[in-house]
Amino acid sequence: MVKKAIVFSMGRIKLGYWLVFFPVFFSIGCNSFGQEYLMIDTDSYDSGLKMAEQKFFFDALRLRTDLNFERQKRILYTTIKDIESFRQQYNSGEMTLEYVIRDRLHTAIFLNQKKNSLMSMDGSKFSLSQNLSATELTEEVVSLIGAMYYGANEVKALVQ
Repeated sequence: MVKKAIVFSMGRIKLGYWLVFFPVFFSIGCNSFGQEYLMIDTDSYDSGLKMAEQKFFFDALRLRTDLNFERQKRILYTTIKDIESFRQQYNSGEMTLEYVIRDRLHTAIFLNQKKNSLMSMDGSKFSLSQNLSATELTEEVVSLIGAMYYGANEVKALVQ
């Protein structure tokens, strides 16, 4: 009889344990956000929405919709901290550096980055010289894009 009482008492403890443990586990443990970093989209280009929400991102004014690339614009990553630096005249003409980059060359500008680089429409990344003024950086970008197959026509049209 004592043995049955002990077994019965142990069964009640186990039952009580499960009745308390499972609801607590499923309401707290299962819904843990300890691995939240796994849910973050780390694709450098497609985090474009996150990029666009930032005050340092200035999207391209025109896209290259005539090409069959996944991306219809380039992205200039620059260490320059203020868009005002790009609001000076390009080659003493009517266009600003910003307009040339964002409209004529179909390129977004992402300010305040660790280094200067250009991501092309096919996803290739090109390193650019560091510690340049906005004018020097624009000239380097125009030169680089002018050496690209599709960019050559854009630069040719820019010069005319």
